Amino acid sequence: MDTYDPESALRDVVATVKRWCERSGQTLNEPTQRESISLVVTVCGWAPAGTVPSLLAALNDPHGPYDLAPPLVELLPEATRQAQTVAAAVADLAGDDADHDRRVTAASTLIDRLPSLPYAHEDPRDRARGEAWRRTKELLAAQPAPVRQVVFDALAVPGSGKDGWAKLIRAVCSGGGLDGSAWLGRLSTQAWLGFNYWSSHLERFTWEAIQAEASAGRVNPAALATWRRTGIEHSLSYISDEADRMWPIPNVGEQWADRAVADIEAMPADRRSAWEALLAHCPVEADKAKPTAAWRKQARSLLDAVGADEFTARLDDWLPLVGQSRSLPLRMTTCCAGHIKDMPPRMIDRYNVRLLWGLLWMRTMCPPSEETLRSLGQIAERAARKISGHGPASPKLANAAVAALVDTDHPAALAQLARLSSRLTYKSTLRLVEKGLTRHAEALGVSREDVEEMALPGFGLPLADKLGDCSYELEVRGVDAVVMWRNADGKVVRTPPAQVRREHGEEVKELKATVADVAATLVATRDRLEGLLRRDRSWTVEQWRERLLDHPLARTLARRLVWTVDGVACCWAGEALRTVDDTVFEPADDATVRLWHPVLDPDVVGPWREFLTRHAITQPFKQAHREQYLLTDAERATGVYSNRFAAHIVRQHRLNALLSRRGWSYVQHRNDGASYNLPWLALPDWGLRAELGVAGIEHRDDDLVFDTMGTDQLFFIRGERLPVPLAQVPPVVLSEVMRDVDLFVAAAGVGADPNWYDGGPEGRYRDYWAQNSFGELTPTGRTRRDVLAELIPRLAIAGRCTLTDRFLEVRGDLHTYRIHCGSGNILIAPDERYLCIIPDSAKAKEPEMFLPFEGDSRLGEIISKALLLAADKKIKDPVILRQL
Repeated sequence: MDTYDPESALRDVVATVKRWCERSGQTLNEPTQRESISLVVTVCGWAPAGTVPSLLAALNDPHGPYDLAPPLVELLPEATRQAQTVAAAVADLAGDDADHDRRVTAASTLIDRLPSLPYAHEDPRDRARGEAWRRTKELLAAQPAPVRQVVFDALAVPGSGKDGWAKLIRAVCSGGGLDGSAWLGRLSTQAWLGFNYWSSHLERFTWEAIQAEASAGRVNPAALATWRRTGIEHSLSYISDEADRMWPIPNVGEQWADRAVADIEAMPADRRSAWEALLAHCPVEADKAKPTAAWRKQARSLLDAVGADEFTARLDDWLPLVGQSRSLPLRMTTCCAGHIKDMPPRMIDRYNVRLLWGLLWMRTMCPPSEETLRSLGQIAERAARKISGHGPASPKLANAAVAALVDTDHPAALAQLARLSSRLTYKSTLRLVEKGLTRHAEALGVSREDVEEMALPGFGLPLADKLGDCSYELEVRGVDAVVMWRNADGKVVRTPPAQVRREHGEEVKELKATVADVAATLVATRDRLEGLLRRDRSWTVEQWRERLLDHPLARTLARRLVWTVDGVACCWAGEALRTVDDTVFEPADDATVRLWHPVLDPDVVGPWREFLTRHAITQPFKQAHREQYLLTDAERATGVYSNRFAAHIVRQHRLNALLSRRGWSYVQHRNDGASYNLPWLALPDWGLRAELGVAGIEHRDDDLVFDTMGTDQLFFIRGERLPVPLAQVPPVVLSEVMRDVDLFVAAAGVGADPNWYDGGPEGRYRDYWAQNSFGELTPTGRTRRDVLAELIPRLAIAGRCTLTDRFLEVRGDLHTYRIHCGSGNILIAPDERYLCIIPDSAKAKEPEMFLPFEGDSRLGEIISKALLLAADKKIKDPVILRQL
């Protein structure tokens, strides 16, 4: 590069400003005025010592060498003042007379007035910018350590920063002698050292600061945790594993890790040393399905030093806390300075995942316990649960927990796998569960379904006992489990007395865990049973009684369902199996049992519904009231596909959740020209596969993921791509698949979302929303209307209600309201004005009344809205009142 000449640079600045003035009619707008001043300050302020006064004098001389445009003449006083300020700051930093405060002020002045970074020093102005940056870095590097400390602390702030600050930070750090404790304090709130484009220049300084603090006995645990996460994100190989051996070894900020650190720090020195060595061995460096023999050998030695009993007791206390909300919040910069977001509270620390991986391996080397296996199931479920905008919380941890369950030969491990098979939606982890269940099935010589049913725990039901003067009983209500407590006088109380909690804390804790297990297993079993409606599953009478009808837990569901025994439909009522006409039925021992499906026996659907009402049986899911989807003439004409659910507009994220819950496979579509796999459902019992056509409509600009999708044809295929005529699809399979798709378009469709009443983006879907919100009822809506016809007469507001073909009309004191039986949306009669009530706003309590089935939240929503609107004069919600 040529030698820098400030006079040449100044002439170039004057010529540049003149050209700007000529192009704009001898005027400068505000941004151009600022840039003109900045250029003058850059050339004159950082000019070599002794040349600043002469440069400014010549520039301000009307008869001098520079031909200034009139707008620049007007700006000269301000430009001169700023240049003199910068020159004074340069002199303070370069000389020996300025004290600490003057140097700090001077450094701040230079940093604030620095021009934009030069491009390639191709012209005098760029060379002036380069000179300003060179001089500033040189001056900052030469300052005493206390001055550089202040400058460093001002520059190194997570989430802030400007172009070129990395160069200044390097210059400030180059002289050494800086204290990193304050920096580590700021770093402790970060997800990792990656919050800005200059942060990589702080990596080595950060590590040296951590080492210095550790040597002084002042480790910052949260900063150390950030540093370890940084090592994972950036692969900092020059650090080796020294950070992994620093205490605390678990990264703080997660509840289980905080508990572990507190427990170990409270131990005597020798016990603490043994635990630290064990934990230091645990972090897994690479993804491995199994530990190596060398790893296991050392782990066994470390376990012996700690004591297997103590290890299992401690770990069983920590594991239930894994995956719960963080105790220390974290944030990160998403793209550039100022773009900050909080990390999700359920985000699991990637370093701790490596540590937990090793701990779980060690735990499998010790005798299993039901408590551990329950925790493993909870960890797998929490870690596989999706976090909005991120995906599963930690697939690796979920897989590690499932692998530990698969490797454990214990009935409770099998029970957890069976539960997870109905609860998980994340495909990678679910495949491991499926493989584990299949492996156990092969070992036992039975089918996968047999293993799941045989593994179903009974939890000791019926469960009742006394703790102190208090008694309790676990009750199953629908698909929920609750504990009824009674005090010494036999009075029902909400919680056990303080004395019982104090004297029997462990028993109360174990009871709570059992209740949670029962509730989760009930839901999983309910979902598995409902899924069997599209399966070709049968049992012998002995298997049916043992695994379902008489099983302590499963019977709470099975006895509320209708079954066929060698073609005879029956249901449990009055402590016996009965046919639809209440005749007691005794099945033959060699009979075959299947779940009854209404599509195969449509003539007795009405009688079975009456049977349920007569015996006050609430089914765990729709069975007698299940919608039937029969082949239409239009579908016979199309042959191999159905357009029944085409041309609907659905929200993709909601559709994705529903697909996963119902066992369909799908990868979200992006507007990238590559992701076009259709939602599909495997039907292995029938050798079929169902596929639903979808196509993207609107996408989010930030990640190109389609927000709205359009639905298209539904079809069935066999083998690779052989289309199957709909008439050849078994009626039960056809009805169940269509019921799924009807659920998808109804629940994920924008027509069911009251927030879309304005038609969505630019109102394009207003007609669609109105049609689907208030149009003809779907089969689900018709079923709901039939149930409402039975329920409304039992309500106190029955006199204010009328059912029409599509609406439940409710007469309030202010208006008459029409609630659509399908969408639950509301119109105010007679002018058909839309009334927006978000479900959470319907505060009226649902009455205690018999419902023929569980799981239809829209039915409860409609009843709640009816109760609310019948007493519309009592409504206090301001959002609703403004609409009334």
